[in-house]
Amino acid sequence: MVREAKLADTASGMTSKFSKLKGEEKKLKKMKTSAEGYLELKESVAKLKEETNKSELVKLKNKFRNSPQLEKVDREILDWSKRFDRIKQIVLQADPDVITFQEIDHVQQFLVDKDFSAKYTCMVDSSKTYKPPNYTENKGNDDLSPDKYFQHILNSRAAFAPKSYSNAYLFRSKRDGKASDIDDDGCAIFWKKEILKPVELGFLRVPSDTEKSEAVLALTLQHLKTDMTFNVITTHLPSGDEPKKELERLAVLNNPSARWTARRICFDDTSWKEVPYENNADFVGITSYVKYFAQRKDTQTIFALDANSRPSFPPIKPASSSSETNVWETILRDTGLESIWVQSSCLKITGEPINPPKPFVVSVNKMRGPSSNQPSKIGEHQLELIDHVFTNGTTSKLFNSVALNSKELVPTAPLLYKSKEGEAELNLYPSSKMPSDHLPVVVDISLETHTHVSLLHFTQL
Repeated sequence: MVREAKLADTASGMTSKFSKLKGEEKKLKKMKTSAEGYLELKESVAKLKEETNKSELVKLKNKFRNSPQLEKVDREILDWSKRFDRIKQIVLQADPDVITFQEIDHVQQFLVDKDFSAKYTCMVDSSKTYKPPNYTENKGNDDLSPDKYFQHILNSRAAFAPKSYSNAYLFRSKRDGKASDIDDDGCAIFWKKEILKPVELGFLRVPSDTEKSEAVLALTLQHLKTDMTFNVITTHLPSGDEPKKELERLAVLNNPSARWTARRICFDDTSWKEVPYENNADFVGITSYVKYFAQRKDTQTIFALDANSRPSFPPIKPASSSSETNVWETILRDTGLESIWVQSSCLKITGEPINPPKPFVVSVNKMRGPSSNQPSKIGEHQLELIDHVFTNGTTSKLFNSVALNSKELVPTAPLLYKSKEGEAELNLYPSSKMPSDHLPVVVDISLETHTHVSLLHFTQL
């Protein structure tokens, strides 16, 4: 049904009109009502809305507007309390040493949960209690306003890099009012308290010309038994499948013309103190920040991220380079790290699959349903590998499932499919078994001195 509607809209040119409408709505939003051409653009937007309302995808959306089936999905699959219990169950059964969370907006809930907090934490200073940021009517007084962002995340003593003024915060504020646990989404690192201790926490702030701020998160952990230290870095790149979105991702990986700032705190055996990076390290993007850790002596590095880019994304020429590249190639080239997908023989170093009969090696298998607020995206099937872990550890061993009990196995990335049709369409996520539209990555990484670190990388919905 969805596929037929999508094909019909493509054949009639309706999908092109959706794209045009989106672009003109953005222009209109930025224009002043007194600006020349404002009324003409407003009229054009109104006309396009009238035309696109006749699309087959919009008709499908309207048909399912009050669908009992969709209400059941909301109640039994998307309800946060059910998803939280499921995420917690998967993590605790997987029993990793380190967890990298993406798009997490319930840090406080994980920290106060009795079962989870008995084993894991993201607080480098156990004497501190995590509190979500305070937003006020005067943005200049907000905890995460641009001039206060760095100090707030450093003072929180949490391995959590929030996106200020995030959509997650706005959504929950509208739904839950002034609940005390409302938070921004961001990236977080949790670790097993009984075997690891934090010794350094750092952030690389991504340049922005808006009020919004976000940062790359870097944590150095020490193994209590061997005293070996290793670095865990995590981030989340901009989403979108268009070439211009890949350019946006490449611009945060390497952009010498932008102003990058990094700050960190270190533990000196008695307390946590801010310490400048050695030799005033000059970072020009995320990959240079990762490389800084990868080149440290007597330590090894793990870089886990939701790249929102597949290894086979068509190469494109960014402003900072004279040649074409993509996110996959740039990370491998600029950091000197290896991909766990290559180390575990899932992909060639070129990003091509090792197993040609099943060319779709994936961490994401999702499709926009008829309840989407963006009708043009209904029926879009995203079947790709966008969750990545890179390391200079010697070997990687992937786990292909997590056993919740003797009868139930939860799949982990990567899954392999022959095509987008058939089996892949019948196993979309999230589901009652998988609480996210991303499969978790569970991997055991061999470091030096015979130390192994098990990592669970999980992007929440």
